[in-house]
Amino acid sequence: MKKLALLIAGLLVVSFFPISNAQPWVEIFEGRVKIGESLKVGDYLIKLTQNKDYQPYIIVYKGEDIKALQMATFGTVIEVESLKIVVGSLEDDKLFLVIQWKPELVEEISPKPGEEYKIGDYIVYIENVTDKQTSLKINAKDYLIPMNSSIIYDKLVLEYKEGKLYAYLVKVSVEKVPKLDYEVHYPFDSITAKAGETVEIPIEIINTGDTPITLPLRVVFKPVGWEVKIKVSDYEVNELTLKPNGQTGSSVTAKLEIKIPSMEKGLKIIRFSIGKELGEIKIYVQQKEEIEVKLPILSIESEAGEKVAFPITLTNYGPDKIINLQVVEKPKDWDAYFMLNGVRVRSFLLPGATSQGATSEIISLVAEIPRNAELGNHKIKFAINNATYSFSIFIYKTHEGEPARLIVTVKDEEGNPVRKARIHVGNSTVFTDNYGKAEIELKAGNYKVFVEKEGYEKVREEITLEDGEEKNIEITLKRLPYYFTVEGEGDTITVTTGSIGTYTLTIENLGKEDDAYTLSVLGLPSEWSSEFYYVQSPVRSIKVEAGSSKDVMLRIVPPFNAQPGEYNLTIVVKSSSGFERKLALLVKLIGEYRFEMYPEMPMISIKAGKEGIAYVSLENTGTAPITNIKFEVSAPQGWEVKVVPQVIPELKSHYIEKENIRVVGIGSEQNRITITVKVPETTPAGTYQITITGKGDQAQASTQITVRVTQSSKSAYIGILMLVLTFGAVIWMMRRVGRR
Repeated sequence: MKKLALLIAGLLVVSFFPISNAQPWVEIFEGRVKIGESLKVGDYLIKLTQNKDYQPYIIVYKGEDIKALQMATFGTVIEVESLKIVVGSLEDDKLFLVIQWKPELVEEISPKPGEEYKIGDYIVYIENVTDKQTSLKINAKDYLIPMNSSIIYDKLVLEYKEGKLYAYLVKVSVEKVPKLDYEVHYPFDSITAKAGETVEIPIEIINTGDTPITLPLRVVFKPVGWEVKIKVSDYEVNELTLKPNGQTGSSVTAKLEIKIPSMEKGLKIIRFSIGKELGEIKIYVQQKEEIEVKLPILSIESEAGEKVAFPITLTNYGPDKIINLQVVEKPKDWDAYFMLNGVRVRSFLLPGATSQGATSEIISLVAEIPRNAELGNHKIKFAINNATYSFSIFIYKTHEGEPARLIVTVKDEEGNPVRKARIHVGNSTVFTDNYGKAEIELKAGNYKVFVEKEGYEKVREEITLEDGEEKNIEITLKRLPYYFTVEGEGDTITVTTGSIGTYTLTIENLGKEDDAYTLSVLGLPSEWSSEFYYVQSPVRSIKVEAGSSKDVMLRIVPPFNAQPGEYNLTIVVKSSSGFERKLALLVKLIGEYRFEMYPEMPMISIKAGKEGIAYVSLENTGTAPITNIKFEVSAPQGWEVKVVPQVIPELKSHYIEKENIRVVGIGSEQNRITITVKVPETTPAGTYQITITGKGDQAQASTQITVRVTQSSKSAYIGILMLVLTFGAVIWMMRRVGRR
């Protein structure tokens, strides 16, 4: 019976998950698994183990990560990503499991009668297709799938929705993994300790196999700020090797050392692993005789005339304690009191903590709200052992002069919700949400309801609303045969001269019929070029199926000599049915900023102590003017270098307009600067470099001038005289030394 109940539960899980919202679960394993064994399902490892009290646990690994750890009681459901485990009964150390898997979408089919499709290991043959259902064979077995429903065949799921067949497939298998060759035992899994204490929990590790094993030891989870270590012989270890069963050293006792911070309190959990075995310790941390008060709900919204209850959890970490309760403040004509186990109380005894941990009790503060309560927020203050707390109740509705509430559901002819439909009633206008619903609050009376949406016929309906009435109406919109919209990514693009500008527009066919659309651009300057692309292919027209949309890219290429500025273009999309849409597009063309500097004489000669002049020409090689060019000079130390003029206000481009034709112009005299160089008199003869850099608002350039420095004739004579005197002195010294 237990197995039957579990199977029914599993089938219900699959049957009541509409595939339009989420894929159904497909059963991939059913059977009993022995404690200590594991099942490998895809990337997951499902391990069956038990705690020290021999209670079965299920651990789900994904690689080295632990995705789930839960006691395996009858009816337990564990869900991890695409994996679901349903637990049955435990008999003879074997646990009954049902394992389900969420399949993945592998193919989308537009079914046609007589067509055959191979999906994985399955052959699907389409027999007949209608708007309401499709009939088919799977591996020669007949099936009928109504619209917006699905079937499961082995590991294949087929869904029929919106005229298409969606195929989902389970691609994993289940393998059994043998029991581990070691055991891990620890004496208890929960303790009570004081904040600031250090506790040690012994852990016995036994090698039950015939070969040596090496096990990693690690702390999997600990509270923030806690210090937890695994030690053997007072040494912290992260790996342990055990000899084979029967030999000395086949078992060892480690200890889990836990240092509890002084400010901690409440229930804390430590998780650790020995190899693939996972352990868990619950620690109830106590503060000195402290009562903990938890208020899970602080504020409630309610109608007048209702009775509301606020739960309060009291936890005692110390000895037995008398709890005194008192309502300190409440609104006029309200009634407020405490309830415990179905009776009104003002005080009670809360038992103290035991070896199993702290004790808790849940009480309720009940507030009875009069029907004439005012709208707005109301507070109730109360005290627990002289500590004051408060709750608030917001009254959002009274029963006098209540307005009516109209709920409108808008659907299309196929029963699908229509979102963003415009609903106008009286002086109110709202739009439907993603579920095709909208709510309007109105005074009582007679109204005309107008519903409209792009691509649909308008609908008008008359209704009558009474005081406080909540009325639901459903309106069906009929789709127009031909209708479309065009949306672009903004209304402006920026293009650099000589580059390509791109703009994406989306054409959405909202009509009932397929349609084709021609594309064109108006206002494009001469010598400019443009092209529409769909999936990297140039197009002049494009076909869009009913209810679908397509993105088209417009590429605009201005010529290299195009004048920078702003250009207004119009994109025209015209359907074959005669409808036309236009998009205004502003193209901002930015020029290319670049100029060059070069000396008219790359080398000049200057005598030391004299001045020389050099000329440097500037040429704008870009497509736009460069403004405010200033000059910087780098020369040898002590040299005087002047630049005239020091600033060029504007350097025009070579590309100019002449009789409506763009031609290469000639630089003006203003594009020439004069460099005056004065060389110090003491400068030795040689070759020197001067660097001139022009920096404009948009760009900069630099060039170099080589200066060859020569000496005057007077300096040459002095040099010769010094050489003669030097040689004479050397000869005189040689003769004198020779006599000695």
